[in-house]
Amino acid sequence: MRPIRITYDPEGDILYITFGHPTEATGYQLSDQILLRVNPQTQEVAGLTIRNFSVHTNTTQEIPLPELDEDPAVRPLLLQLLSSSPVTHFLHVVKGAQGLSVRLLHPSLQEAVVG
Repeated sequence: MRPIRITYDPEGDILYITFGHPTEATGYQLSDQILLRVNPQTQEVAGLTIRNFSVHTNTTQEIPLPELDEDPAVRPLLLQLLSSSPVTHFLHVVKGAQGLSVRLLHPSLQEAVVG
């Protein structure tokens, strides 16, 4: 399993999760709250950025992913990555009447700040 590094920026209220060693990556803005970074060489998830992290840890409200539908060519890859480990340790994809969304599973704000 690749090492996971979690960094929290309290000023910006942004959680950065890096999977494996830092590498060049292409960022896919899935919503105004979620950025998925993908290694273009291996097509593996390189990282995840969650904005307004403290807000999401204090609610069960899902985060809609409207931008996921903007590029149909990469949608299957992004869905596969969102539904696979290690992303599934942190996010749960929900398919609803309004489209796709995610729910934050882990870490809590306290775990992110201490970790």
